[in-house]
Amino acid sequence: MDNKLNTIKIFVGTSEGELIALKVLEFSIKRHTEHEVEVTRIDNSHVPEPPDARFLPYTNFSFGRFTIPHLANYQGRAIYLDSDMIVFKDISELWNTPFNNAKILTEEMNSLTDEEKVSAVMLMDCSKLPWDINSIISGFGKDYDYEELMSMEPLLNDGDIKDGLVKGWNSLDHFDEQTRLLHYTKIKTQPWVYPGHKFGQLWIDELKMMLDTGAIEEDFIKQQVSIGNARPSLLIELSILSVYKGKQLSAEELRDYDKKAGFVPQEKLLKRLRKRKDALLEYEEKNDPQGFKKARRKRRWKTFRRHPLKFIFDSNKRK
Repeated sequence: MDNKLNTIKIFVGTSEGELIALKVLEFSIKRHTEHEVEVTRIDNSHVPEPPDARFLPYTNFSFGRFTIPHLANYQGRAIYLDSDMIVFKDISELWNTPFNNAKILTEEMNSLTDEEKVSAVMLMDCSKLPWDINSIISGFGKDYDYEELMSMEPLLNDGDIKDGLVKGWNSLDHFDEQTRLLHYTKIKTQPWVYPGHKFGQLWIDELKMMLDTGAIEEDFIKQQVSIGNARPSLLIELSILSVYKGKQLSAEELRDYDKKAGFVPQEKLLKRLRKRKDALLEYEEKNDPQGFKKARRKRRWKTFRRHPLKFIFDSNKRK
C-alpha cells in the first residue's frame, strides 16, 4: 500500500517571525503519533494583496488557509493549524474524524470560545472545496468584508462547516486533562515573545526536549533572537547563556531583561496592524464623517479610562 495515501497532511499558517513556533509545533505533532506526517508551511506569499488596505491580512498567513485545497490538488483530507500551538495527543484522532456530509470540521464552540479562533484548527475535505484564491481576494468590498471572509461563511453553504472535532483540539490559552492541542492566541503573551504565560512552561519544556534530542540547534535559536523573532530571555531559560546557567529567574526578572535589551514583542506584526487600522479609520472618516466623530469620541474616552498615561503620551491611542 502506498504510504502517501496514509500520510497525515498538515498545513501550518506561519510567517518568518514564527519559524521557531513552527518547529516546536511540528516536533510536538510527530512526537505523539506513529503515523506518517507531512507538514507544509503556508503564508500569504502566493496570495494577491488586496487593493484596499482595509482588507490587509491580520497576520502574514491569514489568507493562506484558502489556498489549501489547491495545494492539495483538490484531493483528500487536509488539516489546517496556526503555528502558535503545541500538541499533546495523537493527531490521527483529528485526522480520522468522519465528516458526516460536512466539508470542514472545527471544534465545538462554548461560552469561552473566541469565534475568530475556531478556524485556527480545521479538518478540510479538499475534494469538496473548489476555492480559487484570486477570486476570493477580488470579492473584498463587493461580496464580503474581512471579518465575513475569515468566518468562511461567504464561501460555504449551510451545513458545509460543522463543529465535529473532539473537544480539546483547539484549547484557547487553556490546559487541562482534555487538552489535545494548546493554542496560544494572544500575540503579546506567546511563550517565545513573553515570559510568564500561565501555560508557557509547557512550550519551553517542548523546546528544551528538542535541544536535548538534537531536533533544533542552539545557533538557530540565537539567530531568531538576534533578528527580533524571539525574546532574549529565552536564552536564559534554555541555559544557552553561560553566565546565567544554574540561575532561576522569575518571569518578572525575565521580562525586565527583555526590556533592557530593547525587545518589542511582535513588533513587525503590530506595525502591520497599525497600518490596517489607519486605513479603516480613514475609510470611516471619508464615508461617514458624523459617525466617525461619534465613534472616535467613544474610543478616546474608553482608552483614556483604561490607559490615561498612554492616551496622553501615545498619539496612536488617541485615534
